[in-house]
Amino acid sequence: MATRTTKKLDIVFEELERRILEKRWKVGDQIPTEAELTVEFDCSRSTVGKAIARLEHGGLVARRTRAGTHVISNTKINAVPPPLLNAFAFVYPSNQHEGVWRTVRGFQEAAHDLDRRALLMSTGANVEKEMEIVSRLGEFDIKGAVVFPMRIDPRSHPRYSEMITNCPFPLVLVEVNLPETGRPAVVVDGFDAGYVMTRHLLDRGVKQIGFLANYAWVATTRDKHQGYRRAMADAGIEDVTALSLLEPEMRPSYDDPLREPTELATAYLESHPGVEGVVCSSDFLALGLLRAAKKKGLRVPEELKVVGIDDFVLAADAGLTTYRIPYEEIGSKACQILHELNQGSGSPGELHLRGQLVVRRTS
Repeated sequence: MATRTTKKLDIVFEELERRILEKRWKVGDQIPTEAELTVEFDCSRSTVGKAIARLEHGGLVARRTRAGTHVISNTKINAVPPPLLNAFAFVYPSNQHEGVWRTVRGFQEAAHDLDRRALLMSTGANVEKEMEIVSRLGEFDIKGAVVFPMRIDPRSHPRYSEMITNCPFPLVLVEVNLPETGRPAVVVDGFDAGYVMTRHLLDRGVKQIGFLANYAWVATTRDKHQGYRRAMADAGIEDVTALSLLEPEMRPSYDDPLREPTELATAYLESHPGVEGVVCSSDFLALGLLRAAKKKGLRVPEELKVVGIDDFVLAADAGLTTYRIPYEEIGSKACQILHELNQGSGSPGELHLRGQLVVRRTS
C-alpha cells in the first residue's frame, strides 16, 4: 500500500509534468523554485526535489546549481525513475587521506550494527561537485547523510553553508563544524589536543615552544591554537604571538601530501631560529617540519622537539610524538546521531571527542 508521502510525491510530479506537457511552461522557461513549490503544494522540500528529479530523468527539465530549473522539452518520453535506496550516505573528499578512511570505517561499522544500508560517495578535491552531490541526495530516497567537508575556503564558505542548511534530509557534519547551519557535528576536541601537546613539551623542559598551523581560520584549528596558548599561559608564558605561524590557506595534494607542509615548515624555521619545540596542528605539518629540520641540519629531538596531532601511519613510521584523534569513533558517533535523527530523537549540537597522547622519539 502506498504511503502518504509517496502519494503526495505522485501528485506533485503529475501536476508539474502536466504544466510542462500543456506548455504552460515552455522550453527555456524557468519553473518556480523548490521553496515556492513547497509552499504551493503544502509538502516537504524533499518531496518537491524528488518530483523535479523525475522530470529531469524524463528529459523535461534541466537543473543547474545557482541557475535554477529550466524546461528543455515539452514532449514526454518514457524513462525509468531514479532508484530509491533507503540508505544513509557518507560524502567525503578522498579516501586517500587516512583521517577520512578511518572515519568512513567507523561509519560503516556503525551502519552495519544498526542494520542500515550505507552509500559511500567520494567527491574528489572539488567543492562545487561536493555541493552538487549533497544537494541532490534526496532524489534517491537517502534517509540522511554524514558529510566530511572539503577544505573550503572563506570565499566558498557562505554558499557551502547555505547548501548544508537547505538540505531537506537529516545531515551530520564530521571534522568541521558549521554552527550557522544548525546541523549537528562530531569533531575532535581541538582545545584539548593543543593543550595536551604543549603541556607535554613543557614537561620536557622546553620553554621556547612554537605553534605551526595551516587552514588556520577554521574553528578546530583555532581551538588547537587556543589550547596551546592556555598551556603556555599556565606555565607563565603569556606572549606567544611571535612564536606562532597561522597560515589561513591549505592546498592539499593527494599525490604529494608533504609538499606544502614542508614548504611552510621551511619558512617557519627560517623566521623562528630560536625555537626549541613546535606543536604542529596536524601530523602532515609535523612530518614536513621534520624534513625541513633535517635539511637545515637540526637534530631532533636534541635541538628541536616536534609533535603533531592525528596519529597517522606515517607518523608512527617516522617516530613522531602526536595526539591520536579517534577518527573511527567520530564516524561511528556521526552514524548513531543520524540514526537518532531519523527516529525523531537527537538534537543539533556539537559533540567533541578527545584523543590521547602518543609519545615517540621526536620529543
